[in-house]
Amino acid sequence: MAFRNLSLLVLSLFIIAGCGGGGGSSETPAASNSAATGCSPSTTNLCITVRETGGGAYGGNVSRDYAVQNSSSAGVANKALTLNAGTYVFDQTESTNATHPLRISTTADGTHGGGSEYTTGVTVTGTPGTDGKTTIVINAQTPTTLYYYCSSHAGMGGQINIVLGNQSGQVEFTETQ
Repeated sequence: MAFRNLSLLVLSLFIIAGCGGGGGSSETPAASNSAATGCSPSTTNLCITVRETGGGAYGGNVSRDYAVQNSSSAGVANKALTLNAGTYVFDQTESTNATHPLRISTTADGTHGGGSEYTTGVTVTGTPGTDGKTTIVINAQTPTTLYYYCSSHAGMGGQINIVLGNQSGQVEFTETQ
């Protein structure tokens, strides 16, 4: 009898551990503590984290998206950005970015949506998840609508609306549909 009770206890602990402790969703939240990631959010330095939902202990569909944090937002997933003329850094130093290189395109979802990578005024350095950064210089020649996307996985990014003539450098977040 004691062996059966011990077996049930071990099995229960295995199930609880495999299901994430039974605390609900298997969602990995966007990091809001930028000090832990080494990224300092500002109006021009956008801290990027990757949020994963679904999957669970037994696999299944996993959904991923970029969460974008600036000085006024704690991390907003798949949000449309409104950027003024200037230089912006998409900082991917947070470890959740490993295997998720952020790129820019003129087509929704970039190469996954049948488009190509937009490289005019864009510089990519480092490795996502350690020291990765994508820098874009926005000026009068920049298309008025761009998209940020993951070059490895479809459906992770969002829209970038360019507002020329406003030199404040402020990044705004607006809802996506």
